[in-house]
Formats: sequence, structure tokens, C-alpha cells
Amino acid sequence: MRCAALALALMLALALAKGYPLYGSNGAVNCTVFGAFKNPFTPGDVNAGKSIIFNVDVGLTGANATDNSTVNAIYTLTDGNDKVYVVKQDYTRDLQPGRWVLGFVVPKEAVAKSLTVAPFDLKDGDQFIIPFDETVNSSNGKATLLYYGIASTRSEFNRRALEFDIGVYNNDTSRLSLSWRNFSLIDQWGWRYDSKAYNKYNGEGFPAVELQPNQTIRSGVLFNYLSPLSRPVKLAYEYNDTSSIIIDIDPEGGLRSNSSASQESKECFSQPQAEAPPTNLAGSIKATKARLAKVRENLNTSA
Repeated sequence: MRCAALALALMLALALAKGYPLYGSNGAVNCTVFGAFKNPFTPGDVNAGKSIIFNVDVGLTGANATDNSTVNAIYTLTDGNDKVYVVKQDYTRDLQPGRWVLGFVVPKEAVAKSLTVAPFDLKDGDQFIIPFDETVNSSNGKATLLYYGIASTRSEFNRRALEFDIGVYNNDTSRLSLSWRNFSLIDQWGWRYDSKAYNKYNGEGFPAVELQPNQTIRSGVLFNYLSPLSRPVKLAYEYNDTSSIIIDIDPEGGLRSNSSASQESKECFSQPQAEAPPTNLAGSIKATKARLAKVRENLNTSA
């Protein structure tokens, strides 16, 4: 009975998980956000260490399927602090008619909140907004792992490196020791890559820190020497530990979900990690426990 309740709760959570693509429309035109990714800002620029290029893969078409005319619009990006950024043409690329990668120069710590689409032509309707998903995060009760996306990617002949933009929040009442050793990356075949040691000369990687209670850190975590065939699908904190946190980051899966591994879930499922409900920093753990308790109560009543 316990496992049945847990399985039902987990399936309900997966049904509510979000991911790309995102959609928006004003009735006259339809806009699709296929995804977003980051690039380092122009090397040598005075703001290179403070800013990044936030790229948004966008498709814009008329709502009338028989109308093949090109639709153009002005795009602006709004972050979590309601600061607005305009498209930088130097970093924007045409892909196909009606599809572009839009480049915005934003602070490294910025979190995208929404994309505003304002059509050029009056016949194409009023401007409209496409909200981005909330920051993907998951908790094991003591720590919360936040995933902000891929910060950079590099390729060299037959291998590549990925740096992820992450945050860790200490929910516990005692200090939390962290370093690059706490993080792993799992590809589509289940192969685990360990993160690389912090490089104090160029600032790459996750540094060794002691987080005080209620303190947070946001940093890059570096994985290099990956096979070019490996697709990153899961980011792990304390991999294979009873306090593991797993975040699904599969860019081809169309779904981003979270899981925190507990002994109870390991007893019920044969997989190394079971998917668990999405969490938010405030009150998420309590809400998850309440939902699970309600499912158990309903199952016990019907038994």
C-alpha cells in the first residue's frame, strides 16, 4: 500500500512538470519558444566577466495556416527583477524563414521571467507575453539544488566540456560543506561523469565552500572530457547517496523534472532514482508531504 501511494503521487507530479517548447499567441500570430541557452559574452569586453549572452530559439508564424507571409516582431526579455533587455542584433541569427535565435546580453545572475513579442504590422495584432518556467529546483530537506541552465559549452576534436549554472541553498540548521566533488552528470546511457576541480586561476568549476544555515551559493560546475555522443540528461547532487538530489535536464526530452532520492522510494522502484514532485524553495517540502499523505489516506479508505 505504501509503495502504491508513493507511485501514484510521483505519477501525478510528472504529469504537472513543465518544459520546452513554450507557446504564446494573440490570435493573429503564434510564437513558439523552442528553448534557451547561454554563451559567454565577447572575450576582451570590459563586461565579459559580468554578462552573458542569453539565447532564445524562437519561431513566429501567422495563426492562419494558409497565410505564408513573413511575420516580424520586436522581442524583449524581462528578468526576475522586472528589468527589460532588448535584442542585440550582433548576437542574433536567422535560421529559417520565421525562425531565429535571439541574443540578449544580460547579467550572469539574471533569471529569465518572460519574452514579450510585439508584431511590427498592425494586422498581426497586439503584443503578448510568453512566461518562462520557474527555475528548476529540488530538495532533499537539508539542501536545495537549483538549475539555471548551461552556462557554456566547448568542443575540441572528439570531446567536449559543459559548464552548468547552478545554485545550492542550505536548508539545514548546521553548516553545509560543498565542493566540486558533490556533483555528477549522467548521460542518456546512464554513464556518470564527475565534475572537475575548481580552477582558481580562471574561476572555472565549483569552489570549496562552507554554507551557513539559510545561506546560498550560485556558481558554475564544470564537466569536461565528455564524449560528443553523450547527451546530458540528469544533474546529480550527492549521487548514489541516501540524500541524493536528481534534476532532469534532458534538452531533447521536452520535460524538465526533479527528484530527491529517499530510502522509501528506493524500496519501491528498481531504478537508481525515482522521479519526485517539483519543489519550490518556500514551503515545497511541506506541500509535497501533504499531497502524499492525502493520497495514502484515500488509498487506505478505499482498501
